[in-house]
Amino acid sequence: MSPFASKELKLAYGITIVLLIVGVLSYTAFSGKVPEEPLRIVYTGAGGSVMFDHATHASDYDLNCTACHHHPEEAEAMLACSACHVFPKDGSLPVACLDCHEADEVGLESVPKSADAFHSQCIDCHKELGAGPIECAACHGL
Repeated sequence: MSPFASKELKLAYGITIVLLIVGVLSYTAFSGKVPEEPLRIVYTGAGGSVMFDHATHASDYDLNCTACHHHPEEAEAMLACSACHVFPKDGSLPVACLDCHEADEVGLESVPKSADAFHSQCIDCHKELGAGPIECAACHGL
C-alpha cells in the first residue's frame, strides 16, 4: 500500500468519525420534545392487541382527563392504568391503590382487572355517545 493511499484512508476514517459525532450531537440537541400525554397506547391481551388513540379521544371528543382517569383531581400526574388494575402475584392490593385509599376501603373484589376496566370504560362510553366500535374485532384487530 502506498503512503498516499494510507493517508487517504486515515482521512476517510477521520471524516467518518467527525460526521458520526456531529450526527449524534445533532440528533440529541434537536430531537423532538416528548409530548406531555401519550399519543397512542397499545394494550396487549389474550384477545389480541388494541391500539388506543389517546390524542384523538382527548382532543376530537373534548374529553377531560377525569372522564376516563378516576384519580383525585388534585393529583399532579395521571398514573398508568396498570398501577391499580394489575394485581401483585401475592394477591394483595396494588401499592398505588393504597396511596389514596385505606386498606379496608378497597378490596380485591371491588377493583376490576385491567381487561374488565377497559371493556367497561370503552364500550360503555361508545354506547353512550353512539359512536365508536363496540364489537370485539373492531378493536382487537392487531
